[in-house]
Amino acid sequence: MLARDTDWRQGDLITCQAAAALGLVGVTHHGHRVIVITHDCDLPHASEHRVEVIVAELVVKDPKPDPQLSYAKNPRRLHLAYAGADAAPLILELRHGDRRSVPKGDFAERAVKDNSLTLPVDAKRALKQWLAARYGRPAFPNAFEERLRKLSGKRTVEQLIAKILEPDAKYLVGLFFDLGKHRGAEAVEGEPYALSMSIVYDATEGGINARLSAERVAGQLRELFEKTYGMPDLATEIALDACEAVADTHLTLADLRRVDQWRLEFISLRDDDQGDFLPVGEIPA
Repeated sequence: MLARDTDWRQGDLITCQAAAALGLVGVTHHGHRVIVITHDCDLPHASEHRVEVIVAELVVKDPKPDPQLSYAKNPRRLHLAYAGADAAPLILELRHGDRRSVPKGDFAERAVKDNSLTLPVDAKRALKQWLAARYGRPAFPNAFEERLRKLSGKRTVEQLIAKILEPDAKYLVGLFFDLGKHRGAEAVEGEPYALSMSIVYDATEGGINARLSAERVAGQLRELFEKTYGMPDLATEIALDACEAVADTHLTLADLRRVDQWRLEFISLRDDDQGDFLPVGEIPA
């Protein structure tokens, strides 16, 4: 079993040889790496009898993180970049469907940590957020999501949102919707959802470029909604009352309690693997 002083942590990599010994990958299969995803506190806990891992795929086609799959922007897929002292970063793609569990006794006996690669603090925070949001992400009212699937030209509004967001994904922290009194409510036909939208950008890392990108996105989203649904005072489906770029440093806990984060994954309790953007979890890490 794992003792209290174990040095295993969430996000650690298991060596290829040890992963093969545990039966998680083939002996000669080097296109996958195994990541520990059990929480740090649960690893040595006596009541936890198994260690959870994910068999992640090595990204070799374009060996750098996809901005739309980084920092938990997609609820079903995640790109993590592991840093090596004398090598290029190792980019891995994680999918929830590739989770496995190992009896803790077997793990303690056979698992060996790969100390040549480390997961940076920001990436580990993204991993935690992605794992937590598997079950914690909000589900918007069916009527609201149905209205977002309205065609605007040849594409739906939600598809066009994705197109608008994609070029600036690396600067954006999240897209937040405030539905006011209709939060969680099914509006009847002819009753519009009053929507306020916040495009939150990374003010610390992105600086002026992030602010300009978020402002550009805000303008394009407002244009899209007014073209599709009409001006707010005349809209009968979605009335976009506000659409603003907001620095992540200005987003308060009170704001976060009022809004929900939107992830473009074409959902209303559907399971298509089409998640396209934005961090998961109601409150960003």
